[in-house]
Amino acid sequence: MNPSLSLQSVEPLFFSPLLVFELAQAAELNAQLKAEALARRAASQGLSRSNIEGWHSEDDFFERDGQAEPGCAALRTQIIEALRQATLQMAPAYDFSQFGIQAEGWINILGPGGMNAPHEHPGWVWSGCYYVQTPAGEGRSGEVEFLDSRTNVRTLTVEGAPCFASKYSVRPQAGQLLLFPSYLKHWVAPNRSQEERISIAFNARFARRR
Repeated sequence: MNPSLSLQSVEPLFFSPLLVFELAQAAELNAQLKAEALARRAASQGLSRSNIEGWHSEDDFFERDGQAEPGCAALRTQIIEALRQATLQMAPAYDFSQFGIQAEGWINILGPGGMNAPHEHPGWVWSGCYYVQTPAGEGRSGEVEFLDSRTNVRTLTVEGAPCFASKYSVRPQAGQLLLFPSYLKHWVAPNRSQEERISIAFNARFARRR
């Protein structure tokens, strides 16, 4: 007897997706976003959240005047589309006619030495970040590191398989947008450049339409 083995299915149990989007020809938009971000910082002391030696704007990115900040208005459209695409990747039958998107967002500016401490975003479904300016720096400068959210006893790893790893790092580039589940703990390594690192972060969830 020679039994034949065939794979029947693969179920992504407790799967934590990291989706990477890229805006084509983003240089002009990024220049506009940088100008608007610096103007915001000049007008506001900002908030203290996970940022260390960095500036964090108020969480009103999705509520601000699109006429006064056209770059931010354009990026909001792109973020909503990324949220739609990401959700359909995970749940192809998701009915957006039944649910609206609620979102909050803010600007991060990290000068030399600035970083974000490990944190999650409770109360949301998706979290993400768009990168306006990502200066080069030594070592892990500006890397985003995601930490395994599972609480079970640590197993051994399979080399080359991120699903078995306890952490995963990304060096984002200007024009990229990262999107991930809000429960996924993450942090940003210190900026080892003399230039500022500028990004726009956001959270999103769904609410049933009335």
